[in-house]
Formats: sequence, C-alpha cells, structure tokens
Amino acid sequence: MFLSMNIGAGVCFVNVINALLHVSYDALHIPALDPAFWDGWPLWLLCIVGIIPRDFADYWSHRAMHTRWGWPTHAAHHTDTHVNAFTGLRVHAIESILMTMSYMILLTWLQMPEAIPIIAAFYLVHGIYVHMDLEIDHGPFKYLIASPIFHRWHHADAPVAYGKNLGNIMPLWDRIFGTYYNPGPCREQMGALSSGLADTNPFLIYIYPLQEWSRLLKETWVETVSPIFNKRQSAPNDPDQ
Repeated sequence: MFLSMNIGAGVCFVNVINALLHVSYDALHIPALDPAFWDGWPLWLLCIVGIIPRDFADYWSHRAMHTRWGWPTHAAHHTDTHVNAFTGLRVHAIESILMTMSYMILLTWLQMPEAIPIIAAFYLVHGIYVHMDLEIDHGPFKYLIASPIFHRWHHADAPVAYGKNLGNIMPLWDRIFGTYYNPGPCREQMGALSSGLADTNPFLIYIYPLQEWSRLLKETWVETVSPIFNKRQSAPNDPDQ
C-alpha cells in the first residue's frame, strides 16, 4: 500500500517538478553547456561525468535529510526493519521531489540527455543491490561504489551509525566530509523504531512529515519567537514618552 501511494504521488509530482525545472531554465536564460561540447565523448564516459556531480548533490541532500527538519521526510525510508531489495522504493514523495530538484539543475546545466536515462537506470539497479542483505564489500573499490555492507550501516538503528554513510553511489564523499563508518558486517537492528516510527501503518508514515513539521514549528515558536515578543511586551515604558 505504501509503495502504491508513493509511486502514484511521487511519479506525478516529480514529473511536474522536472518539467517546471526545464521550462524555468529556458525562461530565465540560465547559461548551460553547449550540447556540442560532448561531441566525440563515448557514452560510458558521459555517464561517469554525469554521475559524479549528481552523487555529490545527492550526498548533501541526503545529509540535509538527516537533520532535525529534513528527517521527517526521510524517515519513511528508514522505517523498514527488514532492509531488502525493495527498501530503495520506500521513499516519501516529498523526499523524491526534493532529491530530484537537487540534481536536475546540475544535469540540465550539463546538457547530456543521452546519459540521463542510463544514469537513472544505474541508480535504480544499484539502489536495489545496495539494500540487499549481502555481506559484500568492494575491497579496493569500496570508496568508489557503495556496497551492501556500507549501506546497511546507514540503516542501522544504532547511535554509532546515525548520520553515517550518506553517499548513495560514492562513499568517497563520506571519507572526505567525515561521515564514513564501516567496521565490517552489520548485525544491528534495522529501522527507525528508536524515533517512535514503526513500519506497520503506511498512512501514518505518509503523514508523519506534516505532524513532525507542525511540532517543530510549535517548538521553534515557543523556544525562539515567543520569548522575543514577551520580552518586548514586558520592557518598561520609556519615562520620556
């Protein structure tokens, strides 16, 4: 049920966002590479060139999803207590939109339409593979392409692994920016039960971002905005007035 809700809403909204991004790019006359720049480049090299900036954008978007305000949209992906090949499809529609926007601007600027569908297919296949319960690491290539062991630690419901292993394809970003954690095969509990979010009710998972953002806005008002107004109201009147 959750997957059908996600696919229905996600495909609809993501397609709209993609179309709006392309129209906006043209309407605003944002400079982009001339497609002729890629003439003579082999397709496999175009795909690599496209993956690197996309994955860099994905890393920072993913990192933002593991913050106080980003987590409500990303939590749906982490509710699976039995991480498997289908877990990669358990993504909230709001997250799909935000993640797509983060890299589509880059890919539109690069002007390589032939490579984009291949890159998308690669991400889909790799996303299925990396969520499998396989004790596979990639040896000397472990910083270039994420393995199931690497990503399983990302899904571990253990404090030592929170906010770790955020690179979707390339763990290199985690090594560079201090979020890499891979001590070996992961035996920790999967899921987000410690966040109070179970995986048994798809409707509650879907409305969770709205509930959490409402709570966070209320907390922000009470902790930050309200004291400012109270201080102004309680300030003594100016005797010269």
